[in-house]
Amino acid sequence: MDGLPENIVIREFTKADRPLVEAFFNQMGGETRALFDANSANYKNAMRFFDDTVSNWIFFLAEYNGTMIGYLVLTDLNRSILGLGIAVHEEYKGRRLGRRLMQRAIDFARENNKGGIILTTHVVNLRGQGLYARMGFERIGMSNGGEALYLYRF
Repeated sequence: MDGLPENIVIREFTKADRPLVEAFFNQMGGETRALFDANSANYKNAMRFFDDTVSNWIFFLAEYNGTMIGYLVLTDLNRSILGLGIAVHEEYKGRRLGRRLMQRAIDFARENNKGGIILTTHVVNLRGQGLYARMGFERIGMSNGGEALYLYRF
C-alpha cells in the first residue's frame, strides 16, 4: 500500500481538537470498534481530556490536512511502566502510521525515564500483535480480562 504523506504531524491534544477527535472515533469501522472501542470506552476516555476529568494520562493525535488520522494515549504517567492505546484511521491502515505512533510512545517513555510500556489487545487482533512484535514488544501472557498482554522494556 502507499506510504504516508510527508507532512503528518503527531502532537498532543489541545482543547480545540474536540471536533477532530469526535470525527476520528465516528469514522471507525466495525472491526476497530469491536477490538479497540468496545462500549465506547476509549472514546469516553478521550473525551475526559476535554472535560479535565483525567489526570496522569497524555493524549496524542496524528493529523494530516486538518483530519485526525491516528490516536495515541499513554496512561499511568506517575508510574514507571506506562499503559498504551493506539488506533489508526480506517483509510490509513497498512501504511505504517501505527509504527510512527508506537515510536512516538517509545520516545516519550524514554524521554521521561520510564522503565517500559505495557498494553493489552484482543487475541484476534493479529494486525496489532504483529505491529507490537515488530516494534520490540514481548508477549508476556494474558490479562485478567482475557486479552494478550505485551510489554516493551528499556
